[in-house]
Amino acid sequence: MESTTPAKIGKGASFTFLLGTFAVFAVLLSLFQAFNGERPEDPRAADRTQFTAEVRDAQKEIMTKTGLTDKAKASAIYAKTAEALKAKAATPSKMVVPGSPTQLKSMAPAAAATPAATAPATK
Repeated sequence: MESTTPAKIGKGASFTFLLGTFAVFAVLLSLFQAFNGERPEDPRAADRTQFTAEVRDAQKEIMTKTGLTDKAKASAIYAKTAEALKAKAATPSKMVVPGSPTQLKSMAPAAAATPAATAPATK
């Protein structure tokens, strides 16, 4: 005798069906976009291209002023900077990460110095 109750779909099968449905719609959307024709033109493309050119020109001008366009001058500047950094003494960082042992140590004396709250007097 056959059972008349429908078979239960497992969680894995439902998830697989969901992923498959998503993939089918993604493929359909990409096909629709591919065969739809021309793409809309960005109205600000000319402004962006002009701004990019201005920034590049300004960067080239700064690089030329500082002498970084010539390989020999650039390597001399980099060597001088490296020597200056090596001569500088290392100092410990003053940055404290919340919840770190350093932060907890620094907070301990402050907590000890705070007086305990007294209970109000009752009559």
